[in-house]
Amino acid sequence: MTSINKRPWNDDEVAALKQGYETGTPTLSIAQSLGRTHRSVRGKAHTLGLSHHARDCQLYTPEEDRFILQHAHSMTRAEIARALGRSEGSVNQRGQRLNVAFQNPLKQAKYEKDHDFFRVPSLENSYLAGLLAADGWIRPESAGKTINQVGISLKAQDRHLLEYLRTASGYTGVIREYRADEYPQTELRISGVPQWIEDLERFWNLTPNKTFSLQPPNEALLTPEQILAFHVGLIEGDGFIGITGGTLKIEMVTASESFADWLEQSWGSITQAQPSRYLHRDGRAHYVSLYGANARRLCRALLATGMPRLMRKWNTAISEIEKFR
Repeated sequence: MTSINKRPWNDDEVAALKQGYETGTPTLSIAQSLGRTHRSVRGKAHTLGLSHHARDCQLYTPEEDRFILQHAHSMTRAEIARALGRSEGSVNQRGQRLNVAFQNPLKQAKYEKDHDFFRVPSLENSYLAGLLAADGWIRPESAGKTINQVGISLKAQDRHLLEYLRTASGYTGVIREYRADEYPQTELRISGVPQWIEDLERFWNLTPNKTFSLQPPNEALLTPEQILAFHVGLIEGDGFIGITGGTLKIEMVTASESFADWLEQSWGSITQAQPSRYLHRDGRAHYVSLYGANARRLCRALLATGMPRLMRKWNTAISEIEKFR
């Protein structure tokens, strides 16, 4: 084992350290002037009870800015703060002014996942893209930090859908459980997947902040069967299948007018029928619906993909299809 000889601090160095802290000199500069490491300077300052707190409100030096820019993707904000003798909050604010997206590759690599899962469209990933379009989110950044996150939250009773996503994508992280207004929920957050974000946009037009801007999938790059699988995931996330007025009804609601246009056209093409459509009185929610034989025809086509997973929704349709067979 290699031994490391630690150089003792002499009186002149201690005096220089105290003066540096009193005048607000960055820890990095003190370390360089003394020919010591950041760790050594920080450790000695801690032993002496020295603090840089008064520095947090002062201007950053060009040297400190270069340090932040150089290490933003290899060190955490806390580590950078310790190296500069500043608070983490101060470093975070300075990073925002420098337009720096802090990133910790080690944290993002903590769990395994198939980074190419969405790279080649299939029935499986098209179904999951539809589910994400309905109930998921895409979050490239959070609080000035690059996280490249894809996530989804569902009712606790539908946890098996998250298990399916986790298994299919090779993700080894955990499914989080929590309560929202006393209702049990489950959530899966998968960070460090920039390729997913790129592919989800390329093939299925999924982007951040999609509630009012959701666009139809790129049909030129998908097969008709993959479009059907996308519909399955979409309906399992946000759709309704049930009996209304004694007849089968299937319905989707969306805040995106262009997406509602596509639903109307796509369902019409699948069933050779004209879906019903109306705008909610608040002027934002678009409802697209099919009833009776047309609803059965659509459900029959979607069930034929073999992709339905949320059978508490589909069992009603299966029963109605059998009844009129």
